[in-house]
Amino acid sequence: MDMMTMIVVVVAIILVFSLVITMMAFKHEEKRMSLIRAPQVDTTRIEQELAATQAEVSKLRARVQVLEKLVTDDDRKLAGEIERLRSEERI
Repeated sequence: MDMMTMIVVVVAIILVFSLVITMMAFKHEEKRMSLIRAPQVDTTRIEQELAATQAEVSKLRARVQVLEKLVTDDDRKLAGEIERLRSEERI
């Protein structure tokens, strides 16, 4: 084998290995990018759960305010408020 043929073979082997390494790098980058995009789906689900939790908290705060008002009022006001709430339930 002369020197020129040996150089051509070595260059061809280097090119093949470079191609294989480049393809592996592209596959790795695709996988990395898909993992980066995946949490967006989870983010949407978490945002929906957060909105539902915030709505429930606001409802519970309103209920606590009513209960605090009932507990701190005089007996007369308390009886009147209870009757008013009962009449609202019937409606």
